[in-house]
Amino acid sequence: MAMTSDLHEVVASLPLAELQIVVHESAVAAFVGFAPHGPLDRAVRVESFEEFAATYGDPAQPLLGPYMPGAKLAHAVRGFFRNGGHDCWVARAAGVPGAATPAGHLDSGRGLRLLSPLDEPTIMATPDAHGLDGGAASAMLVQRELVRVCERVVGRIALVDLPPDLDPHAALQWRAASHIDSPSAAAYYPWLAVSDPATGTTTQAPPSGHAAGLWARVDERTGPHSAPTAEVVLATDGPVADLRASEQHQLNRAGVNCLRAWPGPELRAWGACTMSSDPELRYLHRQRIVGHLAASIAQGTRWAADEANDTRLHERLRTVIGAFLNQSWRAGALQGDAPAQAYFVRCDDELNDEQARASGDVVVEIGLSVRRGGEFRVLRIAHHDLPA
Repeated sequence: MAMTSDLHEVVASLPLAELQIVVHESAVAAFVGFAPHGPLDRAVRVESFEEFAATYGDPAQPLLGPYMPGAKLAHAVRGFFRNGGHDCWVARAAGVPGAATPAGHLDSGRGLRLLSPLDEPTIMATPDAHGLDGGAASAMLVQRELVRVCERVVGRIALVDLPPDLDPHAALQWRAASHIDSPSAAAYYPWLAVSDPATGTTTQAPPSGHAAGLWARVDERTGPHSAPTAEVVLATDGPVADLRASEQHQLNRAGVNCLRAWPGPELRAWGACTMSSDPELRYLHRQRIVGHLAASIAQGTRWAADEANDTRLHERLRTVIGAFLNQSWRAGALQGDAPAQAYFVRCDDELNDEQARASGDVVVEIGLSVRRGGEFRVLRIAHHDLPA
């Protein structure tokens, strides 16, 4: 839908709080895993690895901090912040990695239930899934639930860690056996070699935390519409398995992004795909920009639920959302040679019919061109007026 000719007049009549949609943070991670200390009944937001260590480190063993033998959570959080992440949520799982008594919070899904009501996270991972008693079967149950949690929020991505110690052929076999087919999931291979203060040696860590931080770094530099590929992976001594070009190609085609020291000695992330078999939903950056824009619009127009659902409100919503999407298009987030090819905003009496009004809903429909101009991904955003 084209902008109206009296745009400036309409915008000038809006309250100050409605003049601009605040951009939603695009790379806030959330992790579930084992730690030696810290709360078990709530998720905690941390803004640095030091804050994470202060919350989840063992006071009885200050030299180990948040590290725990066999646990991968601290390595994932450290990898996230060292690669460019700024904010993350953490839900601690009870128990000891690999113990005969399974970790109640992680194995039962309680840790994921602590995270799922949160609005902020756009990336979720369970770096200790493969440390559960029950092995690969338990890990897969947790990972499938992780994907289901992410599928409930447009644009939220589950980072699924493959099992450790897989060669490229075994990684392809795991991918086929996983039966994960979702645009809300992404996977990286192989695991990484990292220093381990818990043992004073080098250990293996799943790549999900490092990948989430890398996404945050790319987002800060160019935005979530940029594919996070060919980027250097930091805070690692290298991959635990080497890849040839043919093996990388096979894994990428199967929906697994690869970590490979090529070209040169630096480890880089190659591939930016989801775990979807649908060619239209396969590209990671397209999924993320749709979620990013939808979340920003949903949060930035919550005020509409308190307004009368009439023609004036519809025009205000079209104007505010249109201005935001126009700015996003000019920044390169949407495709098309003109605004009409890049996006549309629909909010009218047909969408907001008697049934919607009776339910207290204000409904907006937006179309986003993330593949090519004039081809729209269509989403509906509804704000519900809660009774006093």
